Parts: sequence; structure tokens; C-alpha cells
Amino acid sequence: MGRKLSLIYTPYRIIFFTILAVLSFYFENANSAEEIISSPILPVKVVDGDSLEIGPHRIRLMGIDAPEYSQYCKDNQQQKYPCGKDSLDYLQKLIANNQVRCTVHQKDKYNRDLCTCYVNNSNINAEMVRSGHAIVYLDSQYTAEQTEAKHSKNGIWNGRFIHPRLFRRLKEEEKSK
Repeated sequence: MGRKLSLIYTPYRIIFFTILAVLSFYFENANSAEEIISSPILPVKVVDGDSLEIGPHRIRLMGIDAPEYSQYCKDNQQQKYPCGKDSLDYLQKLIANNQVRCTVHQKDKYNRDLCTCYVNNSNINAEMVRSGHAIVYLDSQYTAEQTEAKHSKNGIWNGRFIHPRLFRRLKEEEKSK
């Protein structure tokens, strides 16, 4: 009798565990877009023009690519200047002891959080591109800001520069020789 009773409830068990699995998957993925909020407890450190550290969180600003810290560009008079350092300095100025809020979208291959970050409701990623201190990474949503930066000759668009991805690739090739 007990065996027949368990067979009667087997379809309900399957439905119960299926629903449980679906809910588990939903809540696991719903939490992947968590918010990280900096405060005096979680200090913000600018690593370079597209990377931050907020407490223990390593953050890469999603959709943008800034010149590397050691990278130089040329201005409109063909004079070399440290555009990578300028990019870092500009990001520091944007943050300037303000509270930074970042929405995590996913992890990158270096286990950094890929984020869109804000200061006072201003999108930092977009502002870095608009100011000419970063360019769009692959096909990001910041193409309008890049067009504006190019047209206005802001930042690196006021001269000549090597694309940051190409610069990194050239540095890697130099190291491997």
C-alpha cells in the first residue's frame, strides 16, 4: 500500500522539483545584476581609465576601452603626451570622492565584474567616451558618445592614437620576443 501511495505522488514530486529548479535558476540569474555601492567603508581606487576597485571588487567599465596607463598619444601638433595617464586622471576627477554605484552585468575572463557605473546618476562609462578619454569597446552602446567626441575633437580624438587593443597586443608581442 505504501508503495502505491508513493507512485501516486511521483508526478507531483516531479512537478515540485521542476518548479524548484526553475525558481532556483531564476533567482540565481536575477542576482547576477547586483549593485555595488561605494561608501566610506568601501573605498574607490582608480586602476586605469576603464578599471576600478571598490573594496574587494575588481571592476572593468563595460563597453569602453581606455588607453593603457603606459600608452602615449600625439596631440594635434604631433607632440607626444601620456594619454593613458590622462585617462586615469580624468576618471579620478569624475569620481572625486563621490559615491560610486555600479551595476554588475557579468564577469570577464580575468574574473573582473563588467559594470556600468554612476556618480550622481551620471553614467561614468558614457562620460569617459564622450570626453575622449576612452573609446567604445567592440560594439557597445556608447557609439553616439564616441561620434560626439570625434566631432568635437575631445581627448584622444584631438590628435593621433593607437587603438588600446592594438597597443596591448603589441606590448604582448614585445614581451614574448
